Amino acid sequence: MSQSLPGNFRKLTLPQRQSAIAGAFAFSPEETAGINADSGMLDLADIMVESAIGVMPVPLGVATGFLIDGVEYVVPLAVEEPSVIAASSYAAGIVRRAGGFRTWATEPVMSAQVVLEGRYDVDSVMKHEPEVRATLEPILAAMERRGGGYRGMEVEAAPSAGCTCVIIHVDVRNAMGANLLNTAAEAVSRVLSGRLGTQRLMAILTNAAEQRRAGAECSIPVERLGRAGFTGEEAARRIALGAQFARENPLRAVTHNKGIMNGVSSLALATGNDTRGIEAAVHAWASRDGVYRGLTEFSVVDGNLVGRWEAPLPFGVVGGAVAVHPAARASLRILGNPDAVTLSRIAAAVGLAQNLAAVYALVTEGIQSGHMRLHCERLAFLAGARGTQIREVAVLLAAGTRHNLDEARTVLNQMQQSTDGRTR
Repeated sequence: MSQSLPGNFRKLTLPQRQSAIAGAFAFSPEETAGINADSGMLDLADIMVESAIGVMPVPLGVATGFLIDGVEYVVPLAVEEPSVIAASSYAAGIVRRAGGFRTWATEPVMSAQVVLEGRYDVDSVMKHEPEVRATLEPILAAMERRGGGYRGMEVEAAPSAGCTCVIIHVDVRNAMGANLLNTAAEAVSRVLSGRLGTQRLMAILTNAAEQRRAGAECSIPVERLGRAGFTGEEAARRIALGAQFARENPLRAVTHNKGIMNGVSSLALATGNDTRGIEAAVHAWASRDGVYRGLTEFSVVDGNLVGRWEAPLPFGVVGGAVAVHPAARASLRILGNPDAVTLSRIAAAVGLAQNLAAVYALVTEGIQSGHMRLHCERLAFLAGARGTQIREVAVLLAAGTRHNLDEARTVLNQMQQSTDGRTR
């Protein structure tokens, strides 16, 4: 648990948690309102999307206990799935006690594709690179002042389509980069189509982001992994075997990687990033050799369970929804206002933690016991329980053999009747 939050944070009421998080990270009134579903966000919704009719709030919580490259983090996650935050915090605690996560990242280089009709050899296109670079200078000037800018040009053939693809690489620094890349691509397309005497088919960024990768690893002494009747050595062996199976079996890999993205996508949504773009990049990376594979690797080395993964994680901290949504700004404040590269490294650690928690449970006691408690809380809410009643009903429901809405209503009615009897 971060020292910035009380040790019983998860046990506080929602208003108490909001007050604690706002105080710990010095939220502005606007940021406090931005994480409040009742704060009236209609004006903001109306400028973020066409034909807005309201907002659909997603729960925003924090995963605690993360130690990443020697720095403690409270990690905001926006997600509707009940087990994600609990699982991330659980795995983060295990890794923290073993020294924390180590992460790395490449420079934030994104790419755009200019697709031209017709087949052209590489030299006939590349001879125009000086003009391409000159065309991009005013577009990328501000980015270059921040240390980014033009990073090169490639040419690829698309024989079946009868087209030529020109790829422009740009270091976008702290931005997600979509608008900048699309502007650059269209400018380049006008130059090249004129010089080559052809037509542009399209000019747009690629979300593949293969050059904008981040990764994380952890190492845990196996004796700390004993659980559900399994020794630590056996649990570690089974975790490694489970990850290996996901690398070899596409059906399992889909769910395995979905578990990774439970953490990554929740962080992306909390910080106003492009969740669909990031998900597309990661899943494309998982199938880069022609077979869809699980992305994490676990192995037992010298008495330690070592986990590792890497993938494109094109996170930004300026522009887009980040710039206009106060809840996104509040989430970045919780993280210490990181730059884009640091945020991608945090995302890599969160993805590894989420996957570790899922596989660990799956190969030991199974995932259903943990999910059932949270499922019972939802059933209690649907049955009409509110406030402290929700967990009271959930505990009784989980202890029984029937876990459905009718049983939740029965338990709630019995509880209310018992309470009425005591107050008479």
